[in-house]
Amino acid sequence: MRRNIIEISDSGAVSVPTNVQMKDFEIANLLGVMVPTVKGVIKRLLKSRVGVDCSGGIVSGNSIIPEYFGLEVVIAVAFQVDNYQANLFRKYVMRKLTQTNALPIYIRLNDVRDSIYN
Repeated sequence: MRRNIIEISDSGAVSVPTNVQMKDFEIANLLGVMVPTVKGVIKRLLKSRVGVDCSGGIVSGNSIIPEYFGLEVVIAVAFQVDNYQANLFRKYVMRKLTQTNALPIYIRLNDVRDSIYN
């Protein structure tokens, strides 16, 4: 079994590796939803041209279907579904984001500003 997937223990403890790479069925298993639900959320993300962190892919006609998804996609899916496992994961994410001892997050906006005005 690969060690770069997120896991939620029976006690509710969330374990997130540094380099998340999960397939759609692994995300579905983590969040306790059906695979078509995960695929639907990912499809909406891809259509909206939101940056989807993925690696590898399968060529299907004129498009490439990503094979592995990163933490950003797992978080996006978790915020789109409503059940116990997704709620545990959302709480974990929010706790990490609001930690008082967390390091600041710097976001570079130059690329965004350049693409908007050019």
